[in-house]
Amino acid sequence: MAIKLVSVSPAQEELIVKAIALGDRYTKTLGLLTPPAYEKAAEDGGLLVAVEAGEVIGYALFGLPKRSARIRLAHLCVAEEERGRGIAGRLVEGIKERYPQRLGIKAKCRRDYDLSGMWRSLGFVPDGEVRGRGRDGEILDGWWLDLGHPDLFTEMESDALLVVTVDHGVFADLRGLTDTTGAEESRALEAGWMADLVEFAYTPQLVHQIRDLTDTAERQHQQAALTGLHKLSTGSAAVEERTRELVQAATQAVPGLAADPALLRGMRYVAETSCAGLQVLATRDPLLSRLTDVAWEVARVRVVSPSTVTLHVDELRQAQCIARLT
Repeated sequence: MAIKLVSVSPAQEELIVKAIALGDRYTKTLGLLTPPAYEKAAEDGGLLVAVEAGEVIGYALFGLPKRSARIRLAHLCVAEEERGRGIAGRLVEGIKERYPQRLGIKAKCRRDYDLSGMWRSLGFVPDGEVRGRGRDGEILDGWWLDLGHPDLFTEMESDALLVVTVDHGVFADLRGLTDTTGAEESRALEAGWMADLVEFAYTPQLVHQIRDLTDTAERQHQQAALTGLHKLSTGSAAVEERTRELVQAATQAVPGLAADPALLRGMRYVAETSCAGLQVLATRDPLLSRLTDVAWEVARVRVVSPSTVTLHVDELRQAQCIARLT
């Protein structure tokens, strides 16, 4: 039988009851919602169910705040025996299709549930963290799925001579609490004379790596430090395709190179930089540095060291001064 997505109305009492029964199976992870909460969601257009052979095998319960353009995802539930069939992804896509005018989907999830892989597979990006209200003081990760609408800063052109994407290694050198070997090379990027000449940007891959830090103080410090950089939004489908192209080219160009998590992380930085329309990625990662030719040939991204960025900005500044004198 085919799976059908149904936006539940208050009149569809049978579907509401079945959604409640499914949610009650997983109260330890979802939390308990009373039947009136499901009924109110249906009334407001915030209950989407996946139905197969007359049974509800998954549902999304979400809020549509009148004073916010965000969708607030409260429950994303799939029957355990039906998982692995892409139902959660279909529910998320169903929300996007029904409410394309909204800016994005916001969700919260306990950090100790170890579901970051699921959220990432659905296209969500970490969006800070808060301490829960439970007695154990659990940490809740925020997750955000951008629906691709331009915001106030999307079309803003930078006044800097050069906009540079940084990977987590360079970012940690610049903003981390812990000193790392060789960090001085990255910190030269913040020399006073460069303040108005170079702008730093970050892509979703950096946010994922910060989210995965186990040291709470370091993680929260780096999350707060992101406000000083320009956030880049990228289309997830385009990034995935570009990443596959880069990984394939890299393993062909370097004999014996494995398509492991380290390579995938590095190529995602390159892919996201490319899909955001930028051409310079600063890194001190030896693996990424080995693949600079691949990055340029496939994605037209120059993978360079922080010291190379400094030299290039100085050259651009001198060229600018000469142009003003002539």
